[in-house]
Amino acid sequence: MAKLQSDGLTLEVRFDRFEDDWVAYEIEFRWKDNIIIDNNILKRTGEYWGRRSYGAFLANDYKHDYLINIIRKTLETGKPEYWEPVEPDVKVAIYPNDFFPFLESHWIPIDDNDNEIKEEEVQDQEKEKIKEKRPDDLFTIVTMIDSYNLKDSSAYSGQGIALHLVVTRDDLEKFANDLELELGNLGNTTRK
Repeated sequence: MAKLQSDGLTLEVRFDRFEDDWVAYEIEFRWKDNIIIDNNILKRTGEYWGRRSYGAFLANDYKHDYLINIIRKTLETGKPEYWEPVEPDVKVAIYPNDFFPFLESHWIPIDDNDNEIKEEEVQDQEKEKIKEKRPDDLFTIVTMIDSYNLKDSSAYSGQGIALHLVVTRDDLEKFANDLELELGNLGNTTRK
């Protein structure tokens, strides 16, 4: 299992199996090693939903794992990217150098010399950060699980439960490496 941790929050992703051309994932949200999600609200009907681990969400991708390459692409390019498998049970969005990427900040940066920083200078600074690829670069990871994973939900809705983490480049690279190792242990080394 691969873990991405920020403070006491943890995103855990496991490759459950590779079967009949499907890559199966189990995803858990944890707070200090405790499952955050009440297991009683998760679907348990039928063979597919019944085999999930305690408190784990399920997701599937077809033929290949695409998550690892999405992470590696974001680490390389410094551009936001997201993973959504063929069955949209989950979305994992990765935003480099953004703490809360959905909205503009209410805070205005100021320069000590003239009380204002030109927008071009800020953009140049951001470009330099991306080029350097420092181990402590920050990435915001938002993992949204579709409500289809929840009891009595009959269809994908595009809404659900999300976990928001801010991690370093080193953390994200280790997470991708751990995922790759786990996928290899399943005997499926093919990924897109």
